[in-house]
Amino acid sequence: MNNRLITNITRFFGLLLFQVLIIDNIRLGYYIHPYIYVLFIFLLPFNIQKWQLLLLGFVTGLTVDLFNGTPGLNAAATVFMAFIRPYVINGMTRRKDINPNDEPSFNNMGLSWFLLYSLLLLTAHNFILFSIEAFSFKLIGVILMQTLLSIFSSLLLIFIITLLFKKSNKKLI
Repeated sequence: MNNRLITNITRFFGLLLFQVLIIDNIRLGYYIHPYIYVLFIFLLPFNIQKWQLLLLGFVTGLTVDLFNGTPGLNAAATVFMAFIRPYVINGMTRRKDINPNDEPSFNNMGLSWFLLYSLLLLTAHNFILFSIEAFSFKLIGVILMQTLLSIFSSLLLIFIITLLFKKSNKKLI
C-alpha cells in the first residue's frame, strides 16, 4: 500500500472515532455542534476523482449518522460539501498554483487560504445539515445561529488538529 492511502485510512478512522466518541458526547449547548470529521474530506488530494470524492463523502457522513442515529443528515450534508469542494478550490486557486498530487492543507496552500477554504466548506455543510434537521423556514434564525456558532467551534478544533499533525518546512501564510 502506498503512504497516501495509509494516511487517508488512518485519518478517516481517527477523525470519525474522535467525532463520535468524544466530540459528539460533549454538550456545548443547543447552538454549538462542532464537526471535525469533515476534515477528512477537506484534506483529500486535489486530483481525486469526483465520483470518489462523492462516495467518500457519503460513506463518511453515513458512518457518523449510524453512530448518532441521524438517518442521512450528515450523509446529505457531507455529500453536498464534497460536491462543491472542486468548485471552491477552482474559485480560490489557479491551476498552475497547485500540485495535483498535493492535499489542500495549510502546509501546502498557506494558512489564510486553508481558513477560507474550510470556512466555505463548513458553511455549506452546516447550513445544509441544520436546514434538513429543522425542515422548516420558520426556524431560519435557529438554523443561522447553529450554523454560525458551529462553524467557529469546528474551525477552532480543525485548526488545533491540523497544527498538532502539521508537517514542517512548508509555508504558513
